[in-house]
Amino acid sequence: MGKPVYGKYDQESLDLEYDMKRRCPHFAETFASFESLNARMASHYHCTLDVPFADTDGQKLDIWHGRGNSPILMFIHGGYWRAFDKAMFRYVAERFVEAGVAVVLNNYDLCPSVSMTEIVRQNRAALAWIYKNAGMIGGDPGRIHVTGHSAGGHLTAMLLATDWENYGLPCDAVNGAVPLSGLFDLEPIRLSYLNADLRMSEEEARLQSPMQNLPDRMPPTVVAVGGGETDEFRRQSRIYADACRKKGFEVSYLEVGNCDHVMVSGEYRNLASPLASVLMSQMGI
Repeated sequence: MGKPVYGKYDQESLDLEYDMKRRCPHFAETFASFESLNARMASHYHCTLDVPFADTDGQKLDIWHGRGNSPILMFIHGGYWRAFDKAMFRYVAERFVEAGVAVVLNNYDLCPSVSMTEIVRQNRAALAWIYKNAGMIGGDPGRIHVTGHSAGGHLTAMLLATDWENYGLPCDAVNGAVPLSGLFDLEPIRLSYLNADLRMSEEEARLQSPMQNLPDRMPPTVVAVGGGETDEFRRQSRIYADACRKKGFEVSYLEVGNCDHVMVSGEYRNLASPLASVLMSQMGI
């Protein structure tokens, strides 16, 4: 074993904890299996795609319209802040759209073209746009819920750490959240192979880590992670849930079956899954 770089991990073992292409050999096959479902969401349901919420190519929304005063679910995609696109994750919306929820998937510009700080800002701007345009998309601005996978789980938690009054929104703009397989402490990410693209300094990693920026108030939140994920992913979710509970917030920790990091997002489509169930319950469905 080499020299420790973070906790018990040397460089190779730390990188392996966060390298999903090595840890999930079905990585490409799983994403390929979602392609037909993504196409179905664009063709079979009332939606408006690639709606700009700001002035760069990355800042666009896919919107499945609600029925008027519907709960709104914002989903934030993963990809370690440096890859992927909302179009790859349209499949997560189907069960919620069927239930009458207004669902919004957002894109954001990616590292290394922009910084982590800018990505957080863009996601906050996306939620502010959703709130201010809720009526246009058939949703209720008082019933906005947020979920996101992997990097999207991190961004979900950073939305919870937002002073929404700075965006002209009420302090309770988010009514519930389910960060899935999130990264809540960015220091091990900074020390891993991923930082070649993310380019975070120690200070930026601290400023953009949910663990270092716990909010003063928090809506009901379920911190979820696949039961078959790496030790680091499960540790990240546990420490965040524990820290939030210590502040007195209504936060629970959920391990989703034996799902690994890539497979767990498919559970959004499974109404028998605890992941889908907690989101439906939060939204009162």
